[in-house]
Amino acid sequence: RAIADFDQLLTLLPGNAEVQRQRQAAVAMQAALAKVRDAPKAPSAAAGAGTMPQAAMPPPATDGAGGSALDQAKLLFAQKRFPEAVARLDAVLAGDPHNEPALRLRAIALMALNRIADSQKDIDELVKLKPNDGSLLALRAMAEIRASQAELALADINRAISLDPNNALAYLGRGTIERAEGKLKEALADLDRSIAIDAKDSAAFAERGQTYMALNQLDKALADYDQAIVLNPLNDTARAARGLALLAKGNSAEGLLDIKNALDRNPNNQLAQIGQGLAMLVSGQYDRSIVALNQLVGKPGGLDTLARLWRARAYLGRKDADSAMADLNVVLARQPTNLDALLLRGIAWSAKRDYAKALDDLSAAIAQRETVEGYFARAKAYEAQSIPGKAEKDYERATELRPTSVFDVLAQTESKQKIKQLSKQLPCGNAQAAANAACL
Repeated sequence: RAIADFDQLLTLLPGNAEVQRQRQAAVAMQAALAKVRDAPKAPSAAAGAGTMPQAAMPPPATDGAGGSALDQAKLLFAQKRFPEAVARLDAVLAGDPHNEPALRLRAIALMALNRIADSQKDIDELVKLKPNDGSLLALRAMAEIRASQAELALADINRAISLDPNNALAYLGRGTIERAEGKLKEALADLDRSIAIDAKDSAAFAERGQTYMALNQLDKALADYDQAIVLNPLNDTARAARGLALLAKGNSAEGLLDIKNALDRNPNNQLAQIGQGLAMLVSGQYDRSIVALNQLVGKPGGLDTLARLWRARAYLGRKDADSAMADLNVVLARQPTNLDALLLRGIAWSAKRDYAKALDDLSAAIAQRETVEGYFARAKAYEAQSIPGKAEKDYERATELRPTSVFDVLAQTESKQKIKQLSKQLPCGNAQAAANAACL
């Protein structure tokens, strides 16, 4: 944690010799502690996968066979020198193919290297040795999630929970799958259960933070990301996601710092990459935002939907409703009730002057959850159809709700301006105002 703080300071004071000296001292202390630590901290996994849950970590070796090489592998693992750790473990397992601690450690190291198929082979071997070990089944499920094998993962998770109803990793895995499938309430329940069982798992807090973010509960998401980073300062999934949430709330300076720090450690961190796209979007750099988001659309990692939603916003920003519509239709084909996609498609229909369809989509979005942007967009559609009474009512509602995103803040500001304009257009006694039940 001290090293992470020194890194933060060096982004602000890059040439400060005292900070550099203290950071070097902290690194030396960390290396010394690693030599006497039985169980090393888990590594950051490949981009978009988060950090390995604490429950997945291998136990310390208890046998003497290959002990020296195994100890060396543990030290290399703690130093994140995964290829070298795998080489040592290969040597151990060449002499003892069923060495459980070595198999477990190699499986996790291979997962950190994104060699998922190889990792699965080791976990399969472990499950053969211990077919009723719920922790192994949950670990295999995490690998299957990384391999986009959700059905296999769910089967292992359900089996793990039947063997051990308090298997925190299994609930984390199921919550991860549910969030990816848009089952956010179910995901939240499973992640709450995982954290209740193991409140020290950084990965569980990061995953619940992403679920809260999908529910547009940004303050709760930020609290979970903060806790995830406190538990593991190297959890760059949580750091990049926190940057996203801060950007969505309009806190660009703090959000961009998190995004930059995550990208400095891993340029392929997908959450940080999408954060760059969002930063460009909210600053009005629509073409650059589209370029940044293009690298995530259609790619594995679970961010395709979010990338399409934000790319649709960028297309709308540059008045390209057809391209926005194409992205939104892809999202809605997978998730017909996706609130953000319905709202944005309603805006796109308005841009195409098909106000009947716009009102259908916008009303469907508002029925799910009232948002400032939803009411503002629907008010604009009513106004374009010369229904000022309903427009005024929606503008008023948009000013009453609490903004939950930077887009809400902009919509609320414009709503206040629109109310002033309508008050000048519709004085009391105006026949059209009376017909629409809006006398200002």
